Amino acid sequence: MNTTLTATRSTSQQAGAMRAEAGRLGERLARRTGLALLAWSRTAEARRTRDDLAVRAELQRSADRLRDENFTTLALRARTL
Repeated sequence: MNTTLTATRSTSQQAGAMRAEAGRLGERLARRTGLALLAWSRTAEARRTRDDLAVRAELQRSADRLRDENFTTLALRARTL
């Protein structure tokens, strides 16, 4: 009788196979976590960039308004001389 076909894995072989599967699962989980963190980081950076652009535009408008006010003030004072 050929017993090689009916022989089951030993406990150590089963434990080794389970460790290997756990390792592969850990690698997949780490890869997915890394990709999710990268996507989150890029989204946060894009949001900060948009916010920075909005603040910069507001500061530019304020600077333009103040420059115009100063020009008007200087023109009025020069006219009175």
